[in-house]
Amino acid sequence: MPRLDLDSLTGDYGHRLGRLTGAQLQAAADRFDLGRLRGAAPIPGGQFGQNVHVTTESGEWILRGCPHYDWQFPKERFFARQIATRSSIPAPWPYLIEPSREIFGWSYALMPYLSGLQLSDPAIRARLTPAEETAIARALGTGLSVLHELTWTLAGAYALKADDVVPYAIGHRERVLGEIDDLVSQCGRLDSLSDSDLHWLSRLLKHNQAALDVPFQPAFVHHDFTTSNVVVNRRSTPWTLGGVFDLMEAYVGDPEEDLVRAPVNYIPRRPWLARDFLRAYVSRRPLREDATKRLRLYMLRDCLLIWEFGHRFGKEWAASAPGFREWSEPLVGQDFTAVSRSPSNQDWV
Repeated sequence: MPRLDLDSLTGDYGHRLGRLTGAQLQAAADRFDLGRLRGAAPIPGGQFGQNVHVTTESGEWILRGCPHYDWQFPKERFFARQIATRSSIPAPWPYLIEPSREIFGWSYALMPYLSGLQLSDPAIRARLTPAEETAIARALGTGLSVLHELTWTLAGAYALKADDVVPYAIGHRERVLGEIDDLVSQCGRLDSLSDSDLHWLSRLLKHNQAALDVPFQPAFVHHDFTTSNVVVNRRSTPWTLGGVFDLMEAYVGDPEEDLVRAPVNYIPRRPWLARDFLRAYVSRRPLREDATKRLRLYMLRDCLLIWEFGHRFGKEWAASAPGFREWSEPLVGQDFTAVSRSPSNQDWV
């Protein structure tokens, strides 16, 4: 095969990575002896534009660059290894890290490209039929239940110095309520919560927080488990989860904490997909006592996180949204237990 002209790969690779040259990409591949480049292209979709799809003589790879924090790539490597070696769900492994900033001005990682339908690509999502979307929602629910079989003795967060999960110093209720309180403070600094919102929040916390005390087996929590961070396969029926990635938010906690991010994305456009996702999950992992109260708080925390992000970065949807309660109550008010038992022809809302 003729040698590729590296200049043809030079160009703009997104707002975060900026302009990259073919020579830089080849040098990055050479650090890990991946062979000559055959192609490179930015990955469509995603919030932050950290990824480049790279093809070399050795195969297809993802180059992930310009980390947000010094712990991002080591943390993602840790959880990718756990998933790849301790579960049946594919993950980006091996996860190769080059800490030097010599080539790009920032450190980078290289990992195998996960084969399957790339749901992070908006063009692919737009072509899906309603039946395919339903099958994928069920595959995600089933796949997440498998990921939650990855357990630890104690809940905790990744620590860079230990390169391991370190147990939380506080209990589960205190941690979740503390995170909600922090998010309320952040939203308050942006003047994005009204007195009425705060009164509603206070009542929600008062009536639901005891459900956080129900014991659980600490398990892997992705915390951003959506169609944007997975690939799916249709090699046979039914569809299956073909791989999971973007592990920066992962930790070890109550696995039910993972049940809200997908519905947040599904409910505004396809509410019945949230139902199919949850029913597939619950068929393998029944919800624990007081799940609806507990999930109400997990959903509230997620809504606050999204609300703060939207207002901090001046997103159009945030500027045009009604107050926080009006925007989030259709999500927070869901009865997860009832939905998981609902007939297949009944919408989520």
